[in-house]
Amino acid sequence: MQEQESTSVVTLENQLTERFGLLLSQTQLAELLKRSTGGLRYSLSYPCDQQTRSLKACGRKIGRRVYYPAMEVARIIIGTDES
Repeated sequence: MQEQESTSVVTLENQLTERFGLLLSQTQLAELLKRSTGGLRYSLSYPCDQQTRSLKACGRKIGRRVYYPAMEVARIIIGTDES
């Protein structure tokens, strides 16, 4: 079971990397999650569930922007987040 989950994480990570690159912007993350950018920004400001808290925690600030590593986003979406 663990091996199947890690395989699906790698598959999703590869798909995300091909589509968006190694880092996803908030706009790209909103597109992936089928949310508006403003709605995602609000959810990240006031996280109410574990998945949203994990997404907020994995964000990396580069300059004035926040980016989300494709590998960590894939783990969070699949549900194998270790944090």
